[in-house]
Amino acid sequence: MATEARSDHTRKASAGRRRRHTTQLPHRIAQIAPDAASILLMSMWTDSAGPAGRKFLAVARAGDGTQLPLPPGGSRDIASLVQGAFPTADWNRTQTWYAATNTLTPWQADQSHREAS
Repeated sequence: MATEARSDHTRKASAGRRRRHTTQLPHRIAQIAPDAASILLMSMWTDSAGPAGRKFLAVARAGDGTQLPLPPGGSRDIASLVQGAFPTADWNRTQTWYAATNTLTPWQADQSHREAS
């Protein structure tokens, strides 16, 4: 029986593909989480179903800071899209993506989840 193995490492892409991922990112995230002004991405280690593995959790926030519901699989899909667009980010740290500027910044403990002014 063959099983699918997923790497704990973020995927790497060519420079052209990365630029395309980055350019299309706001549109693709809007399809999953309409009205999201920012996305908080954090990694978690889990071993609930077998060997330990790293999972990424995405939390979408509206411009006023309220959390937006994500469809089933939305958190995983958003994390994959953002990692594809920003593969060189430090994914050991929590990151925040802003829709208005299409930028990814490391999250600060005193930082709110609201849109950057």
